[in-house]
Amino acid sequence: MTTPSRWVLYQGRSRLPDAASPDLRGRSHRIAADVLLRSALDEGVLIAHGDRNAGYAVRVEGGQLVHDYVHAGTHSVARSTIPVPVGRTVRLEARIRRIGEGGAVRLLVDGLDAGGGHIPALARARTGYTGVDVGCDRGLTVGGYPPPARFSGVLRHLEIEAADDQWLDEAAVLEIEGSTG
Repeated sequence: MTTPSRWVLYQGRSRLPDAASPDLRGRSHRIAADVLLRSALDEGVLIAHGDRNAGYAVRVEGGQLVHDYVHAGTHSVARSTIPVPVGRTVRLEARIRRIGEGGAVRLLVDGLDAGGGHIPALARARTGYTGVDVGCDRGLTVGGYPPPARFSGVLRHLEIEAADDQWLDEAAVLEIEGSTG
């Protein structure tokens, strides 16, 4: 069975269950969102998978694109060095390139390099247990921001693409699957 490598998600009222969520474990991937900030005060979560213990989030905060990643007790944050434009639809992207066990984060605002960061270790067995929220982050948020962190701008849609370089911890995956049914 082949794992899907491309997903298009839209903001909705319910959370996408973990079992149906995009599989980004231990692989390079790209998350892109077409958004409109109507004012400089618009912010919130575009996508979140997991919680404060394990997961990732892409969000807008204080006019900046932000990528949060939590795994193995480490919270990595990358913030854009250029602001997200207000008053027109823009494409925001977080690109993660797997390098060994970790990853390099590259942020783009309308195709312009907007900074990046480093993730010491990518999840290789499970991303999180709470599923995916689009346009908010309910519960124990990935980045420690207050829930539900609803995106107050306009989120047209999200595109997620995953590379074919997935590296899983097969023993841990089997143990998790066996314990969760």
